[in-house]
Amino acid sequence: METQKASIQFLKFFVKESYISFNEIGEYKIKIDFDANASVKKSVNKYHLIIETVISEAEGKLNIRVVSESIFDYDNDLSIEELKDGLFTKNAPAIVFPYIRAYIASLTAISGVPTLNLPTLNLTKLGEQLLDKMTIEE
Repeated sequence: METQKASIQFLKFFVKESYISFNEIGEYKIKIDFDANASVKKSVNKYHLIIETVISEAEGKLNIRVVSESIFDYDNDLSIEELKDGLFTKNAPAIVFPYIRAYIASLTAISGVPTLNLPTLNLTKLGEQLLDKMTIEE
């Protein structure tokens, strides 16, 4: 059986910035917000996805901010428009989110607050945001 190469390949995930602040240990009513942007570097077939994750507690008991960058390689046989409509805006965030979840769980665990395990989330709105903010470099 022949193995088919994926249209995008996940190369690297790293945390560029991370911040945690807590004033009180206990039960938290959290709000999760995302901001994202991306760039396509056509000359080297690379897609860079930057996601800012902000977790805040209604009464200011806990605040977390994590900025991550992920790098993907893409198959240049596909058009950028095809990639933008699916793999870049839907698949890439879905691939990266478990890494963000794990990082936040580790960050909270080693900080002495109860471990925060983010739920699985629908990232469709994040993908829509990426379509608006994505830059393409030749």
